[in-house]
Amino acid sequence: MKTYRYLLIVVFIILASCSHQPPKPVKPEKSNQTASNTEQKTESSPPEHQPEAPHQDHQGKNIVVWADDGSKLAIAIQKNREGDNTDLSSPQHQIWTQNQDGSDRHALTDWRDYQPKQLFYMKQAGYLVVESLLEKGARRFDKITLNGNEILIVETPDSEHQACQQSPPSPEQSLPLQVEQTVIPSPDGQQLAHIYSPECGKVTVEFLHANSLNIFDNQTMTIDEAMRATWHREGYIILANYNNDKAWKVTPSAPPLPVLPPKCGSPVTTSSDISLEGQKVYLDGDTLVTEEVGRDKAFGCQ
Repeated sequence: MKTYRYLLIVVFIILASCSHQPPKPVKPEKSNQTASNTEQKTESSPPEHQPEAPHQDHQGKNIVVWADDGSKLAIAIQKNREGDNTDLSSPQHQIWTQNQDGSDRHALTDWRDYQPKQLFYMKQAGYLVVESLLEKGARRFDKITLNGNEILIVETPDSEHQACQQSPPSPEQSLPLQVEQTVIPSPDGQQLAHIYSPECGKVTVEFLHANSLNIFDNQTMTIDEAMRATWHREGYIILANYNNDKAWKVTPSAPPLPVLPPKCGSPVTTSSDISLEGQKVYLDGDTLVTEEVGRDKAFGCQ
């Protein structure tokens, strides 16, 4: 009987000690916060049945932008055609769309040739515009619908056949008398502005209907220094010099008019890496990072 009581006491002591084991520590999530901004990092790896995103920091070749309404993201993932992502001599890219938390992720395109340079996600109008770098300095701009159909908007000549080949006109000016050729969707996505220099000292703005890509108007003006272009939130193009002390308003069916220079030159439309609410997004490796930068950095700061 004494032996039986002894065994019960031993068992009770063992059970009591097990019930008071401390819980395993939980590793806290990394948080970077200051009084002025907050970063939120979210893992965003592609699904198992799709190729994974190459690991690159946000200075690399991958591009991520907000949709024009801020509801989703578009990501252009880049790789080498041969599978070696450290030597991008034969680059390809694939465009994905997803929610900010990584859900509802879809590959919008197959792997496309060439390196992506710029991406606009006009979700409300139902398309994206992607700029790709071709060989010898040539570039192309494509419209991609939300079901993956691709339509060429324009392809630029290579460096040897650019319309403006002259050197900068004076030592004080480091750029030739031209504007960098580009295609930018309007803030509401209903129009495209194709902006280019047909010759040195000239800038042409072609206005296209985004749904049909038909040109419905164009304006050409003479310039005496290099220009850059942005849309204004009220629906017209602003051409400004790089010193930002001269600017012109360009609209369909009206000659260009001098206006006050814009307060900022970018973002150039409602889709960019900064949402209209002032959240900047980028990829840090395969991690999606959002950072509060303020609405004064968003489109509309013009």
